[in-house]
Amino acid sequence: MFAPVVGLVFSALLMAAGMVEALLVSVGATTAPVAAELVVTLIIAVFLTAVLRIVRAVPDIRRENAATAQAVANVQAVKPTDDTLVARRLKLFKEAAEAGNDCEAVLSARSALDESEMANKHHIDHALIWALPVFGFIGTALTMGAMVNSFSNALDREGDPGALIAALKQHVLPELASAFGVTLVALFLSVLAFGAMALVERSERAGVVAADEVFLIYIARLPAKQAAPAMHGLTQELAQSRGRTEELVKGLDALRTAVERLSAAESRPQKYTLVREP
Repeated sequence: MFAPVVGLVFSALLMAAGMVEALLVSVGATTAPVAAELVVTLIIAVFLTAVLRIVRAVPDIRRENAATAQAVANVQAVKPTDDTLVARRLKLFKEAAEAGNDCEAVLSARSALDESEMANKHHIDHALIWALPVFGFIGTALTMGAMVNSFSNALDREGDPGALIAALKQHVLPELASAFGVTLVALFLSVLAFGAMALVERSERAGVVAADEVFLIYIARLPAKQAAPAMHGLTQELAQSRGRTEELVKGLDALRTAVERLSAAESRPQKYTLVREP
């Protein structure tokens, strides 16, 4: 709520000091209708709100750049508990390595999530920038509506051609210049806000790329980085095969014992007894 309050207060002060009227005159307006001044004041308030919201990301960008520079110098000095790009990647890397998972796939997913979070974070900022030229067109429409109303009233009072020309000079042309002046101010401020937004987003994406590069280099220097998950699975398979082999050996031993007992029983002399039944 800080940014819109500051924008409204500052733009209201500019209007009270006559700066809004001077701004319209500087872009070619010969008059400054009340409707045009109000719309320009709203445009300035929206512009300041967008800029203040964009500027709030600068400290985070500096903090991320410092953490990335520290990781480049010594990745072991990064604390996994910190809320930075490199710290989150280090934590995921250690967890994936302990679990025997593919570290590169985990870091790639983390990078995609960071990109999505940055895009969602600036949705309102993009909406405010988009609203600036829209407010400019609204101000132009309001000013031109007031111009048409004034011109029609002048025609009702006078019917000769001279009065028509005088009404055009007095009501149409000055109001028309003011109407387009509102749009010009809105478009100019929207270009400035969009430029600031582009610089911030570029810096944020560069921070994500730098953090990814740090850990890609770190992973590339590890021995057998790609064989670790496969070796873990192979170890499990060998353990299971060993268990099955031991069970088979025990079964064969039992079968051999039974065969030996049967052979021994057949080799001994047999004694037969005849019994006569009545």
